[in-house]
Amino acid sequence: MMQTFRERWQQLAPRERTILLIGGIVIGLSLLFVLAVDPLLSTLDRLERQTARKQKDLHELALLSREYAAKHDRLAKAENRLPPADSRFSLLTFMEEAAATSRVRDRIAGMQPQIQSLPQGYQETAVDLRLDGVQLPELLAFLTAIDQAPYDLQVRHLQIRPKFDNPVNLDATVRVLSYAKG
Repeated sequence: MMQTFRERWQQLAPRERTILLIGGIVIGLSLLFVLAVDPLLSTLDRLERQTARKQKDLHELALLSREYAAKHDRLAKAENRLPPADSRFSLLTFMEEAAATSRVRDRIAGMQPQIQSLPQGYQETAVDLRLDGVQLPELLAFLTAIDQAPYDLQVRHLQIRPKFDNPVNLDATVRVLSYAKG
């Protein structure tokens, strides 16, 4: 077979040999591109897209990590302001003491505590306090006493209405929340 090929090659004119040689090179290069170079280029393109996507995911993960660390720090600071588990802190008792120091204890029309368990082992204690006929400086002193509590207390609701018979006196409703590790 090789002999036959050589004989035919010798019988071809130089112009025909050149055309066949160039055609063979073109076919060989085309096969090389189709079988080797194109799959490599496709793989390289796919890997570049994956790299870009992974870098984007890594950036998002870094952002989430910073956000998590910030929220974790906020939680740690908030937990530091919670009453210790072994303490005998009572929001109801504290509210009575704050009312006594701000001279509004005799103006208390009602005080209602509510305790609710929250997820992750926390406990929320709320006290709804109704004050009748209190004056603004006394109410401000009471709210300041709540704000300066040794633990983290939140005034969740505050409603103030003037009395119709004497606008200097106010009716106030205050809802104060306290959290504890349960």
